[in-house]
Amino acid sequence: MKRNSMTYAIMARVIICLLAGIFGGWVISEGSYQLNKNPEARDEANKVVLEIPEGTAERLSKGESASDIPTSLTFVVGDLLVVKNDDTVSHQLGPVWVPPKSSGVLQIDIPDEYSYACSFGETQVFGLTVLPQLTPASRLQGAMTIGLPTALILGLYSTIVWPIRKPEQVEA
Repeated sequence: MKRNSMTYAIMARVIICLLAGIFGGWVISEGSYQLNKNPEARDEANKVVLEIPEGTAERLSKGESASDIPTSLTFVVGDLLVVKNDDTVSHQLGPVWVPPKSSGVLQIDIPDEYSYACSFGETQVFGLTVLPQLTPASRLQGAMTIGLPTALILGLYSTIVWPIRKPEQVEA
């Protein structure tokens, strides 16, 4: 009988710590998601403009740096890369050929790491990282990633602060 009450006390503590940890992880994960989510932001983030300044081809032909142009960008599936060519010569980024003073668009559809040949970079290679869109499963994974270690810490802490005591032995 005494052993059962001790087992129930341990099981209750484990369940309470798991629930508290997972709930806390969910609050932190979902809270940060909601605070950073802006309804208009996704529409704005849908178009990423990469500007090729005037004189880029000339600087590159002289061996100078085109440091104002990034060498890689990160996207989410569904984004558009708009390549705006303000230069006086045509430029190319992978399958997108952009005549002078115009723009070209690359639809980002498949999550992966890409390396495209480009005519406006020093290395002549442009990297694209495409991430999948956030799903309920990935949000749950974030909550569990925070929640399970938190539950473990709560369990250890509660054992130190409130140790489970063996019931007093009753003499018959």
